[in-house]
Amino acid sequence: MTRAQLAILPIRQGRKAERRIVNLAARLRDPGATLIDVDILNLSTDGFMARGASQLEVGTYVWLRATGLEPQNCKVVWNEDDKAGFEFTTPLHGATVELIILNNRKPVPKNHFGPMGLR
Repeated sequence: MTRAQLAILPIRQGRKAERRIVNLAARLRDPGATLIDVDILNLSTDGFMARGASQLEVGTYVWLRATGLEPQNCKVVWNEDDKAGFEFTTPLHGATVELIILNNRKPVPKNHFGPMGLR
């Protein structure tokens, strides 16, 4: 089993695509042209979950910008605390998701796994 296979969340009832656990830096542009820096926490062909987009209202359309990806239009489908879920207006190809993950992964923060974690 490869490392990439370990980062897949099971498909829950009501979901169309498997989600990949990621740690990707990205930006969202809202209708007022405000740029919002976010961290994408999981990604699928249909959408993603991001931390740092709490000011966006459900139903709002925004543009996602991430390294190696053409700007993608997406809709806020839920928002809770500091996290929000987004659905792409046009689903991504599976190979595109894999390429994004390989090329944009941020390093694991120091002490991510406790005091004896990575240093």
